Amino acid sequence: MKTTRLAFGSICLLACSLCARAQDVPKVKDTDMLFLDMSKVNLGTISGDDDKKNFIYTIQLEKSRLTHQTLSAVYENAFDLYRQGEYEGAKELTSKILAIDPAFEDAAILQRATIELRGSKKPMLSERKLVDDRFEEGMALYRQGRLVEAVDRWEEASKLAPENLKAKYWLKKARVELADDHFRRGQQAYRQHRLKETLDQWYAALVLSPKYPRLTSAIEKVEAEEREQDSNEKLQTALNLYSQGETVESLKMLDQVLEAGPGNTKAQKLMAEIRSEMAAQHVAAGRQLYETRKFTDAIKEWKTAVDYGYDPRAADQLVARAKEQMRREDNAKAAAAREVAKRQELAKAEAEKQAAAEKEAADKAAADKAAADKAAATTATGQTAATGPNGPTGQATGTATGPNATPAAVSDDAKRQSEQHYLSGMIYYQKQDYENARNEWTLSKKLDPTNPDATAGLDRIEKLLNGGQ
Repeated sequence: MKTTRLAFGSICLLACSLCARAQDVPKVKDTDMLFLDMSKVNLGTISGDDDKKNFIYTIQLEKSRLTHQTLSAVYENAFDLYRQGEYEGAKELTSKILAIDPAFEDAAILQRATIELRGSKKPMLSERKLVDDRFEEGMALYRQGRLVEAVDRWEEASKLAPENLKAKYWLKKARVELADDHFRRGQQAYRQHRLKETLDQWYAALVLSPKYPRLTSAIEKVEAEEREQDSNEKLQTALNLYSQGETVESLKMLDQVLEAGPGNTKAQKLMAEIRSEMAAQHVAAGRQLYETRKFTDAIKEWKTAVDYGYDPRAADQLVARAKEQMRREDNAKAAAAREVAKRQELAKAEAEKQAAAEKEAADKAAADKAAADKAAATTATGQTAATGPNGPTGQATGTATGPNATPAAVSDDAKRQSEQHYLSGMIYYQKQDYENARNEWTLSKKLDPTNPDATAGLDRIEKLLNGGQ
């Protein structure tokens, strides 16, 4: 880009210097009109990808227009140098033009002429002879039926000598004949229903002869037929995709059909059917997810169904029901969590109370033992009452092993697990899953036989299963 700007600047400077040397040669047009003063242009706010694309495209168009305008002005100076016999200067300018725009055909023609005439001692005669040679070459090619090459020669002659009426006449005549040939080829292609080839031939004829009779209306007719043909092909493709289950791709193809022809009733009908079917599929998928308690995914499916045309009010009702169920389950989980915390606190308090009682009993037993030992030390050593079967030791043994002994204490870990299974049973009970609730409470009671909640829950289950309340 930097090299192009430098070349563009050098071409303008070169044009001015060469034109200043030539007498009666018009200089380059006012350069202030050829370039934008960007400091005075308010671009405004650009937001979004589309705005950026449009802005860049506009800049490219403006750049292309200014480049063509400037190069055309430089070409005029080169042509004036050529007519003055300054072939070297004209060649230098045309070389610069072609370095920027290789497709500038007039500059290419002028450059070839400057190369052939360079070093000529009689410029005017040499130029006339060059133009005559080009004209004669065109006539020879025309007689051989090589119209395209003949047109090239006569066009070159008319560019180098705009006042040459013979070259202009035969150029126009040959172009009309070429246009006729393209028109006939287009007719033949149209009869064979090759619409694209028809348009290619007729557009070529229109370029050669812009005023060719009735050609514009014929092109419009074929273009309409081509659009119809293209729409039918895309519609058939959409049908095939739909039959294969590729509904999304089918809709994309139908979008293209309707973009080209918004009034295509077949495409509209097929699109409505596909969108209705897809909406039904998403609604059904949402219901299945709802049944498996995947409420968030179900809501997404129902909202997608609306995008495909499902009734928004019906979708809102489904979504509201799912959200309500989510709220209920969240509340149940929160209540269960609070119940767990409450029972854990009660279990902790009970454990602390039991530990305190056990400590108190141990302290009392230790005090009793100390008192007994002290009393035993003051009695006669030969007395057998202290060691008899009814003595303190026997009484202690009978107390520890008698039929009224207290049950073994439940560990804290067992109690904690029992509470957890009880709360799990509560969740199943709230969901009316009584079988799993009974299993959880049975396990809870097994872990802690003293758990009254598990016992009460099992009694409640038995009553419900037996028809009670």
